[in-house]
Amino acid sequence: MDSRLPKRVRPHATRGPARARPLRRARPLDRDHARQPAAPEARPTPLVLRFTRYGIPALAVAAGIVAMCFGSETSLIGGAGLIGAGLATWLISWLYRIGVEGDRAREAEERARSYFERNGRWPAP
Repeated sequence: MDSRLPKRVRPHATRGPARARPLRRARPLDRDHARQPAAPEARPTPLVLRFTRYGIPALAVAAGIVAMCFGSETSLIGGAGLIGAGLATWLISWLYRIGVEGDRAREAEERARSYFERNGRWPAP
């Protein structure tokens, strides 16, 4: 029974008992072109971004604490609301960073898969 998939997708089925042996190449690979493109290097986080991630939530929490300490009974509720808003802002920022990190992992996986298609082996980490 022949498959409708192209043979290049299923090299193990076309080689029969020799499938345990590595594929032979007609020409040696050029080592510079065979390497997987490196993932973008981690750059230091800009100061404005750090302030947006941590400073704004910290200021909201600090304002809530100040309102709770020096205010009236009504400002206790307002201060608790400010603390909750600061913590929620920090949590949303953290969840966004987790999501972006997952996108980077998917991009690295896609680069590794394209390398595998070109060279027939999975790239070294």
